[in-house]
Amino acid sequence: MSDEDAVLEELMGNLGEASRHIRASRRLLLEHALADDPGYLRLAARLSEALDATETASREARRRRDAG
Repeated sequence: MSDEDAVLEELMGNLGEASRHIRASRRLLLEHALADDPGYLRLAARLSEALDATETASREARRRRDAG
């Protein structure tokens, strides 16, 4: 396994873990009915943006690994 492959594998693992933590945070807001609370709307939106970003980065890392 090349250094690049090892880095991409670790990166994908870290991004997967980050996505799981973000999902858990969103689920926590939903379980406590805070996702619709005006005081938490911005936080809920940021969590959605963060999840989109980590999933996009994970797909890009996977594409790079598969292309290499």
